[in-house]
Amino acid sequence: MPLFRRAGRPAPAEEDHRLLRSSLGALDPWSFWAVRLDDPDVDYAVLGTTGAFALAIVALEGFAEPSGDGLRIEGVEVPGFREVVRGARRLHGRLLEVSTFADVQPVLCLTRAMAGSSRTIREVRVVRLQDLAAEIAGRRRSLDPSTARRAAGALGTILRSPSGPRPDERD
Repeated sequence: MPLFRRAGRPAPAEEDHRLLRSSLGALDPWSFWAVRLDDPDVDYAVLGTTGAFALAIVALEGFAEPSGDGLRIEGVEVPGFREVVRGARRLHGRLLEVSTFADVQPVLCLTRAMAGSSRTIREVRVVRLQDLAAEIAGRRRSLDPSTARRAAGALGTILRSPSGPRPDERD
């Protein structure tokens, strides 16, 4: 008998990736580093002085509203909560391999939907694109910048800041 699975999170368009990278550009380049991941459940990892974050993009359009233990956008149940938590656990394991001891916060970023304030649903922080940088930077400091930079470098290629390279970085 075949197993039925829920439809996964739809793959975001390149425009959504560009919007997210632009929002991450508002973070301090001396304290935060973003890495695009090759992971089916998580799109980006952000490591910085306030911890580690596993970001997944939700590109549905409309008004977002909580429903029971989930989230609906224009009547469509948003998928991907379980997958983002699983991706955050995998990211946590990869960080432990490079001796970075930080909890990873799973985040669903709403790039096109209109929503109210950020909230936690099923262990996942649901954040509007406009609030993403403030949400990440507004937490208590938990990592040393050199540790966060080393861990981000071990995960993959660090994304450049839209404002250009830092003076201490070479091409």
